[in-house]
Amino acid sequence: MSEGHILFRRTLDERTVSREPGEQPGAVVPVRMGTAGLGLLVNDHREATRILSDVETYGSAGELMASVFDEPDGAHPDGSHPHAASEEVFAVTQTDGEEHRRVRRALRRVIDTRVRDVSDRLVQDVRQAVESALALGRLDAVASIGVPIADSVMSRLLGLDEKLVSALRAAVYGGYPVRELDATLVDWVRDRRARPADDLVSDLMAELPSLDDRHVAANTRLLALSGVEVLAALITNGILCLAQDPKTQSLVRDDETLLPGLVHEVQRYASPIARGIYRMSKKPSVIGGYAVPAGTLLVIGVDLCNRDTSVLPDAHRFDPTRGRDFEYLTFGRGKHSCLGIPVTRLVAAQALRVFLSGTTSFGLTVEPSELRFHDTAVMNGLVELPIWVECAK
Repeated sequence: MSEGHILFRRTLDERTVSREPGEQPGAVVPVRMGTAGLGLLVNDHREATRILSDVETYGSAGELMASVFDEPDGAHPDGSHPHAASEEVFAVTQTDGEEHRRVRRALRRVIDTRVRDVSDRLVQDVRQAVESALALGRLDAVASIGVPIADSVMSRLLGLDEKLVSALRAAVYGGYPVRELDATLVDWVRDRRARPADDLVSDLMAELPSLDDRHVAANTRLLALSGVEVLAALITNGILCLAQDPKTQSLVRDDETLLPGLVHEVQRYASPIARGIYRMSKKPSVIGGYAVPAGTLLVIGVDLCNRDTSVLPDAHRFDPTRGRDFEYLTFGRGKHSCLGIPVTRLVAAQALRVFLSGTTSFGLTVEPSELRFHDTAVMNGLVELPIWVECAK
């Protein structure tokens, strides 16, 4: 069993490891969210689970999400308002009702079909990326493993080219304006509609031809940002945890049936998502003792919920042998859960399997406290992960 003393992101560790017994981080915290106004950050696992389950009281936050990251002036450079009703276009996770069901069903069908069609090639791509990286001896696992695997998935599944992949990554970590990204994606989608290719986006337009270019672009962005870049962070966060835990390295090498539990625990303990799930109160309610009026934006503090010791007493410990009974919230819950969970699990498990089977030991070349995470409240993604490896014969 892992000793459990695994360092991850300092700001998260300090709030879950260095507190007094019984002391909880703020279960519900008022926060300012751009021009969307004052919202609530929910760090309590029970409250978050209730919010994500109760679709009658808490709905999608499409209207408010458009303004969460806006500057106070709220205007485009040309002086127009960015949220005029005629311009509002939302991805499936930002809608409710029949529209949500219609698009989600179509996405589910094309994702499942596409993953089945390319799963063997994805597995081969993962093996090639990991084996090429291990041959270096000393490497940055982000640049040599996480990024190449994410790029492969974006290419194999979505058909995105290098320019779009770069723009998507900049949107996650570099503050690239989402409205500019969407404009670029709309042009790309328009070209795909005229010249369909062998990819998921072309499949979606064939499956649901009534979905216009802007809606296809919004859902392409959703799949790329919430699925593929999360995958890269999940893999490298897993390597970071294992690099500090030689016992678990050996344990999983000797028994690959432990891999699903390892991936589950990495998703919980070292969640690639920090605050990536947004909801909106549709009617007055009470959350964590706060009277919440209708129209309030709610953001789930996923990483803190996953380490809520009131639900999982030793949640501050990394233990891949604990089993999979605990319901982590990394990919949401219920009707708005992430559509990319199956491919994420497939690729992450394959990456860690090849990495562990290809090494006899590995570790960090710097102290964990020296590692840098991207400066964003939405993701827990490393800037780089320098490691050494001893390769298996």
